[in-house]
Amino acid sequence: MNDNILPYVMPVFRHCGDPRSFAGTAFCIDDYLVTAGHVLTTASTYYVRNGNSYHALEFDNWIPPQLPADDRMGYDIALYPIPGLKSPLKLADCDAEPNDSVDILCWQMLGSAPQMVATQGLVIKERDEAGYLRLATVTHITHGCSGCPIFDNEGRVYGMVTMGRTNVEGKGMSPLLRHMEQNTCWAFKTSYIKRFMP
Repeated sequence: MNDNILPYVMPVFRHCGDPRSFAGTAFCIDDYLVTAGHVLTTASTYYVRNGNSYHALEFDNWIPPQLPADDRMGYDIALYPIPGLKSPLKLADCDAEPNDSVDILCWQMLGSAPQMVATQGLVIKERDEAGYLRLATVTHITHGCSGCPIFDNEGRVYGMVTMGRTNVEGKGMSPLLRHMEQNTCWAFKTSYIKRFMP
């Protein structure tokens, strides 16, 4: 994984300087910070942390407005304009296909503070879910991964994680299938992210 990408994937907090208020992950692309809409659960200012610095994100600048967060347009996404980001991440020209491998970089609450987690995923072949891709991941990702990018080694973003799966019916499943199902998550496709970019 390209280390230049790491500073552009950041944890989101409800309160400045309080790791217990960790809400999810955001990433930079073009002149926008992107996250899942449900990460923003209240009509208040949120904060992203870059290194040791916290940056305020005024609630009324999110696109679409998160008052509070919901799927106002049927999709779980929010963008925040921040000109001049110069992120190495770029939206891919096309959506990922079944059996494509992708990298996933997110923040998760591990212990008393969020930590960065990197894993790999495979796009699972199944019927089209409109704006979403289904992935199986090597490492189980859970609360906090919402809003993180899925991308390739060129920094092309193929989607944004919006939902994981923590419970699975295990009866009668092979160990491999059970493992894949436990590590399933869904990502909002790049072609749909583009629809929200002004």
